[in-house]
Amino acid sequence: MCEINFRSLLTSLAAVVVFVLTVQAQETELAASSSITAARLPAGAQRLLPASVPAEINDALKKIIESGEGKIVQGESEVLAWADASYRKADAAKLIRQLQGNLEAANWIYEVGGKEGDLTVFSVVQETPTRRLLLGFYVPTDEALLVAWTEALPAASSTSSVNGQTRPAQATETKPAQGSSSSLQVVGTWTNGSISLLQERNTITGATTPSNGSTFKYVFTTDGRFEFVGLMQSTMYGCTTSLFNQKAGRFETDGKSITLIPSKNFWRQQNSCAPNSTKERDYTLERETFQLRTKTDEHGKAFICLTSAKGETCYRREER
Repeated sequence: MCEINFRSLLTSLAAVVVFVLTVQAQETELAASSSITAARLPAGAQRLLPASVPAEINDALKKIIESGEGKIVQGESEVLAWADASYRKADAAKLIRQLQGNLEAANWIYEVGGKEGDLTVFSVVQETPTRRLLLGFYVPTDEALLVAWTEALPAASSTSSVNGQTRPAQATETKPAQGSSSSLQVVGTWTNGSISLLQERNTITGATTPSNGSTFKYVFTTDGRFEFVGLMQSTMYGCTTSLFNQKAGRFETDGKSITLIPSKNFWRQQNSCAPNSTKERDYTLERETFQLRTKTDEHGKAFICLTSAKGETCYRREER
């Protein structure tokens, strides 16, 4: 996709990443798998929330992209750390080997670009189903092992070489082209849900709540990203059981079908009368393909209908 001079890059990165990372001072979430590679992560991984990522790390990722000399642009980024009480700097090499193995299991090719002291710059490439490139670095400190990487997307004006032939590099190699007719028909926010007319009444407080209800929402964006949020709840004898699901990732569509490629699939099950029974898990990151059709109702409202082996569900476009 592009040529990067890792040796000159290492010098500038080493100057940027000269700081002690105290992960406990940052806002993090536990991470069972990577949000941009879908590969499983070694136990104990924490994902730094975007607003809490130190400026030095963002600057380092920016410098990596800038080393592509305009042939690539920066996409989604992710910053991971291992910093629990059991972490020791001597464990870093083992964690990196586990990460490499998990990447290979998810069909990514890992390659070291260069090293400068404790800093290592690397790339990971996935050839199928579409070519994707990530560039990043890792640094082991006494407090944490830090891994930061970002998507390298082809710039619109760049060219790439395939089988010895030069051709324009298209952003559609990694996601649907912005503004394409097949993706624009699904771009927007789509909802589906229902609330039971039957209600439960709390004999102590007098409050009433629907006994059953559900809401589902898809958001599709012009850059080929999607997010899904679903919530189902049932109230009986004053106790409400709820099931929550949140997915996020990329989507591909040809106008007749749509494939969802999740990088996040989070589930939570709760019972208001048994808070200690709450269950949370990061579930399997499996592709889902639906037959896709659009329709309008008698009031001219737009719908998209997604069909799989489980049946068809239609979602109404949410007006802005």
